[in-house]
Amino acid sequence: MFARQSIVKQLVRNASTKSDRITVQLLQDFEPLGTAGELVRVKPAFMRNFLHVGNKACYITNGPRIPVVERKREPVVTQKVKAPKPTQAAEDPVAESGPAMSLDELSSLFSSMRGKKGTTASSVFQTQESTSVAAYSLAELGESLPATYSLSGIEYPLTREALAQVVFNSTGIEVPASVIKITADGVALDEIVAPGTFTWSFSAPGDANVLKRKLKVQ
Repeated sequence: MFARQSIVKQLVRNASTKSDRITVQLLQDFEPLGTAGELVRVKPAFMRNFLHVGNKACYITNGPRIPVVERKREPVVTQKVKAPKPTQAAEDPVAESGPAMSLDELSSLFSSMRGKKGTTASSVFQTQESTSVAAYSLAELGESLPATYSLSGIEYPLTREALAQVVFNSTGIEVPASVIKITADGVALDEIVAPGTFTWSFSAPGDANVLKRKLKVQ
């Protein structure tokens, strides 16, 4: 009897980790993710480790706990980036390249690299960053981030790594710091050292578009 219950629990736990996103209901206003009563889709780990703590959201296995609220999403505004002109060397390849690897093949390759002993800290960081890059899209991120995002009560300097953590805490989406750019009046910044209004830009591999949002730091 106990062995069967243990197997069932293990299967349920494995199923929850394999699922991409689950639908939950917010019990409190939690910007920019949504308002109380709204049904949102988040990653299981974000629900388990953050939203479920403090009763911010609930699972809806038995139906919504409170009346459902729907909120209109702002359209995603993207800016196309012109592709660079190919050089002469690119136009005249020396040898014919092999077939491109699929995302599943890349993911398996990264997993095997992480599992090998003797991997340096630099290699591990690059592998994890590549895996995170492939785990999101600009469309998904645009639906989760508002057109204007406000931050207050923060510690300076505000680095790109800190902004990546802000994105994860708000949306449950892992975005590597290397794809985040901050500008003020057209000038690129490595970090934010004082309050102000900035442009927050995101890129993604294989996507020529750039997602831009306004960032207000108070």
